[in-house]
Amino acid sequence: MEMASLRWLLDRPEFGLRLVAGTTTDEPLTWAHAIDAVDPTPWLTGGELVLTTGLRLPRSAREQRAYVDRLAGAGIAGLGFGVGVRFEEIPPAIVDACTAAGLPLLEVPLPTAFIAITQAVARRLADQQVEELQRVLSYQRDITRAAVRGGLRGATNLLARELGVEVVVLDEYGVVMAASSRRQGLLEQVNQEYRRLVSSARPGTVAIDVDEGALEMQMIQGRSGVCGWLAVLQRAAPSPTERLLLNQAAGLITLQLDWPAELIAAYHALGGTLLSLLLDTGADAPGLERHLHHFGFEPRDGVVLALASSDRRRARIEDVTATYLELTKRPHVVARVDAGVAVLLLRRDAESLVEGLVAELRGAGLPGVVWGVSGELDQFAIASGLGPAVLAADAARREGRAVTWYDELALGPVLADDTVRSLVWSMAAPAMEALEREGELIASLEAFLHHNGSWEAASRALGVHRHTLKARMARVEEVSGLRLDLAENRALLLLAVMSRSYRR
Repeated sequence: MEMASLRWLLDRPEFGLRLVAGTTTDEPLTWAHAIDAVDPTPWLTGGELVLTTGLRLPRSAREQRAYVDRLAGAGIAGLGFGVGVRFEEIPPAIVDACTAAGLPLLEVPLPTAFIAITQAVARRLADQQVEELQRVLSYQRDITRAAVRGGLRGATNLLARELGVEVVVLDEYGVVMAASSRRQGLLEQVNQEYRRLVSSARPGTVAIDVDEGALEMQMIQGRSGVCGWLAVLQRAAPSPTERLLLNQAAGLITLQLDWPAELIAAYHALGGTLLSLLLDTGADAPGLERHLHHFGFEPRDGVVLALASSDRRRARIEDVTATYLELTKRPHVVARVDAGVAVLLLRRDAESLVEGLVAELRGAGLPGVVWGVSGELDQFAIASGLGPAVLAADAARREGRAVTWYDELALGPVLADDTVRSLVWSMAAPAMEALEREGELIASLEAFLHHNGSWEAASRALGVHRHTLKARMARVEEVSGLRLDLAENRALLLLAVMSRSYRR
């Protein structure tokens, strides 16, 4: 249906209207208002066609120009001037002022009643409202059917067709769940804006001016927090009806993305299982890392493995860690391992998230947990990060720190080399295998070496008397055949002890 506009009125032959100044557009009229007041602006809201016979219009050209300027300033759509009552033709000052202001000026012939124009506009506006309501009802039915039959993709495609826009739906991690267009430029633009907004986003919609129009990024809020984003690229500003349709689509998309608590728990349990398999060097499952995509990791993303090390309450540590990370809406998977609780994170997120986890665990009454973080890993080699994370966590505990990064350890880069570790182990294997058969000797040797041969510091760390420690070190020399007063032997044993983390 054609909108009630100045062009629509000019096309109605029964009114005999003539355009005298300005240009007409298809901008919709809000009303047609007959008023002869010298200053009608207090009764105007903008978008109206003002109709006047000029009965109270001053005769001076200056005051007539001021009259037009007031109307233009009020944002009216146009001025309809009725001739044949007071003025046989429209005063030249009115014509000139309308031309200067770019305000459309229509001549209304004497036989045309203003009430006829007002009634025609009113009927047209009422018809438009009925049509808009019918469109909304039809859209509600169609998009609900599309969502039921086609899920997110169905709802997304229908929204794009209905409004003539491009639509992308992301999950809370920024992974594309559905898109009406796979245009690479659009997806890159949406991803860029997501990364910019995600760290500081507030509930609501953010509009970004782009070359093609306006990109709206709407945060989708679920029952337990952010569950996704709706991105809509629009070439023109949406009408109130189109805004309503967008909001209805956002509601349906929320229902699609907002999982029940039981499903969320199952999802993260599946993530834990995936991480456990990736850390199992004996698992024969090539390509398993591809499934990390379902947890927000893109194939090219660098990752790190963080290890929460503690001898007790690991189930509680896992629960607090998983709950905190879920609220951050950043990619992660969590699994319990022999050495503690392992967490896979994006390298770019790791520093802030580990810092937050330290504070969260302390707040939960778990202050004794220390963290070790591996160096950056490729996703196909995640298992290689467990040993470095264990070494870093051990260093954190020895040094009384909450977190240690493997890259900060002086010997870390050396032991990261498979060839070096193999050489160290080939030289120290007989001694280490003999020591491992006697339970407390390895732990005592490790404490002695890491405390630089200090009997007091090492015995305090172990919780034993220094004479007990001296007896154990004598036994180490006896079993291994290596004298601990030689720096070369101590260096070899230190490298061997640290290499054990890679062999677990």
